[in-house]
Amino acid sequence: MNPRRQADPFPEPPGADAIARWLAGMPERLGMLRHWRWWLIGSMLLVVALAMLRAPIGAWLWPQTRAQALHDEAERALARGMLSAKDGRGARELFEAALAMDPDRGEARQGLARVAVAALGQARTALAEDRFADAHRHLALARALSVPRAEADALADALRTREAGQAGIDGMFARAELAHARGRLDDGPGSALPLYARVLALEPAHAGALRGREDALGELLAQAREALRAGDVGHAVRLVATVRGYDPAHIDLPDTVARLMEESGLDGDGVARLLAGEAIGLPGAGAGPEGDARVAAMGADQRAQRVASLLAEAEAARAAGNIFAPPGGSAVGKVAEARALDPASPAVAAAATRLLPAAQECHALALRGNRLRSAASCLDARAALGDDAGELAAARRQLAERWLAVGDERLGAGEIGNARSALAAARVADPGVPGLADFELRVRAAAAALRSD
Repeated sequence: MNPRRQADPFPEPPGADAIARWLAGMPERLGMLRHWRWWLIGSMLLVVALAMLRAPIGAWLWPQTRAQALHDEAERALARGMLSAKDGRGARELFEAALAMDPDRGEARQGLARVAVAALGQARTALAEDRFADAHRHLALARALSVPRAEADALADALRTREAGQAGIDGMFARAELAHARGRLDDGPGSALPLYARVLALEPAHAGALRGREDALGELLAQAREALRAGDVGHAVRLVATVRGYDPAHIDLPDTVARLMEESGLDGDGVARLLAGEAIGLPGAGAGPEGDARVAAMGADQRAQRVASLLAEAEAARAAGNIFAPPGGSAVGKVAEARALDPASPAVAAAATRLLPAAQECHALALRGNRLRSAASCLDARAALGDDAGELAAARRQLAERWLAVGDERLGAGEIGNARSALAAARVADPGVPGLADFELRVRAAAAALRSD
């Protein structure tokens, strides 16, 4: 017989283990219940934050969405006639930003083309209303965006002709002569050299302006040599750079530059870089750590705006024919300054590329015509625009050899002064050119013989 199982008189309640675990967790649950309000507030704040950050997060996760928004904003700016703006809200800047975020967007490229056409239209309107500064600005924008060159050149010619007709060249020249007589050579728009430059921009063959500019630049170089004698190398550098900007082929430049090399202790390459505005640490020359610090202190937006402004000014100067002069206003100078601010900028590189053929052609034509001072200036322009370093070195050696040949000819003719000037120019072009030291000894010997006589 199977024994029957005896019942437990004190049976354990069902689920006792689960109840014990639940009771053990009671303090934590009570704490959560006590702080339910804070949990609710935190949840609500999270929902609000997600709602506010939805657009930035979406733009980060889906850049095409942001690019489309920029494109739409650019279209609105174009419709309002806001073609370009320093704050980045112009149609050009917005289309370029959209293109940078999504390089495959054909609409953005088409938008930039329409901005170029609109800029050309605004330039025509400004010309018809005699708003010459606006016309130059709009034309520069159109050129920067690659409007058809023939149309831009035709408008530039019309603009130059109309300006010349209304500028009163004779009165402008008279004011330049008066400023020159009063000793105001280069201290503002109403001084002699800027006025001479303005006359020559409108009438390049104006004999009086050419003569007056030559004399005024000679006076500045005389001041530079006086500054060197007084030990003020920085002031001399500024004066020489000013002269080079107005007329890089001035007859007195090589001798003054040679003296500058002697006083500064720099070789020819260092003086060419210094005169181009590069910071190489010469005391008193307006360059060096302070200038570098000012550039470094510029914010990215501020630097980008400055670069854009310089490129627009460069294009305006190019359209006006001021590719290599005047100082501070030439197309090459503006692009060189932009390169110093942002060497990696594609826009700066494109601007330099557009100007480089003109500098190369200028150099080649000057060499063929044996106009060596002009060739040196054009060579400096090539360097400022970032031409190939190897080609530049070869061109400088060639120029120095030409100067030595000219010097040898002048020395043979008994023209000691001209031979000395040629020697100085050769040293500036390439201090390492073979034959330089031997020719210098010959010049010194000839000068000593002349003094002994």
